[in-house]
Amino acid sequence: MVRQSRWQWPLALILAPLTLWIAPGTAGAQTFSAPLVQCKSVTEPAAIAGCPATNDPLKGGIATINDMGDVTVGVLGAATNTTYTITFVSGDGSTSSSLGSFKTDNKGDGAFRHDAYFKFGTVGGGNVVLSNGANEEFITGIAISSNGLESAADFQPGLVRCADVQVPASLSGCGSDPLTSGRVDVENEDGSFSIRVYGAKPSQSYSAILRAQSGASTSLGTVGPTDRHGYAKLIVTSGFAAGTIGSGSIVLQNGGTDEFVSGFKVNQKFVPPPVAVSNLVRCADVTDPVLSTCGSDPLDSGGYEVNATGGVSVKITGAAPSTNYELWFRPLDNSGDKDTGLAIPTNSSGNAVAGPKTFFTSGTVAAGTFVVKQQGSGQPDQFVAGYLVH
Repeated sequence: MVRQSRWQWPLALILAPLTLWIAPGTAGAQTFSAPLVQCKSVTEPAAIAGCPATNDPLKGGIATINDMGDVTVGVLGAATNTTYTITFVSGDGSTSSSLGSFKTDNKGDGAFRHDAYFKFGTVGGGNVVLSNGANEEFITGIAISSNGLESAADFQPGLVRCADVQVPASLSGCGSDPLTSGRVDVENEDGSFSIRVYGAKPSQSYSAILRAQSGASTSLGTVGPTDRHGYAKLIVTSGFAAGTIGSGSIVLQNGGTDEFVSGFKVNQKFVPPPVAVSNLVRCADVTDPVLSTCGSDPLDSGGYEVNATGGVSVKITGAAPSTNYELWFRPLDNSGDKDTGLAIPTNSSGNAVAGPKTFFTSGTVAAGTFVVKQQGSGQPDQFVAGYLVH
């Protein structure tokens, strides 16, 4: 069985707080995740032209593009205090799209993340490349351990229709076979790999190849024939020799025509992560410190959230029924409560969900807490941000 790599987690932890590094896709997700290898080290299916005589050092690296279009790139043990530019390069190396840049620290470690860089519906085909000035240093590819021990991330791109690719440029000479989704997984430990397609053309067999930028290719085998649902898989044990360093595009052909290529597809709407989340507790129940001028309304549970666009939301359960509450922001310097304008009317069971309502403007750095009061002037605090230790 082909499994997901565990190598990613040490890298994710070392480069905290980027804890959302790796999301190797499920069978139905057309995400992109691959290790970074030195340009000069690539030999399969062919060397890459234009690499510098000596690449920058690299202990490890990875690049991912998930199904919400988030781009994450990181390196360990690269050149110190060095700026790397990131591009997404087409399979033939002829076109590229800029993704950004980052600078390593005095250990050669560095990371980059850009949420929702690629918008919903974007389809890309190719590889991520890191350059140091004019030199192409690192590229996503296939890295097979030389000793059978896990030493790098697995190569896990999605498969997308050749005809659908838009980034970094449209492809020519593509076929028209359908595809719901597809995945490739090449294991770092032993070179085993799997290729799966879903919703392709029924009763078809696809020739799989690894194609270099130069056009040189290596045959990987045949995927299919597909069943009546267009599903087929190819699993090869030890398909790549120990120590192999490769890069290129996985291409599935039907009758010599490119149908599917390795890449990614953004098929999930981006959901901005919350920037602040807290429970709400009864003001009257707080014991550390004991609070004064509290109301007496009941509360089973509650919480608030501030999202990445400055919107505030509140959920309360078991408060006073059919009651109008309102959310206030209390600055840390106690300069006076600010009404967020978020009304929280409970139903007959004392429950309410309100928001998000925009309160903070772009660029705001806020320090404070939130309290919930009944609507009206001079009302006491009913619920405050806090926690209960059992």
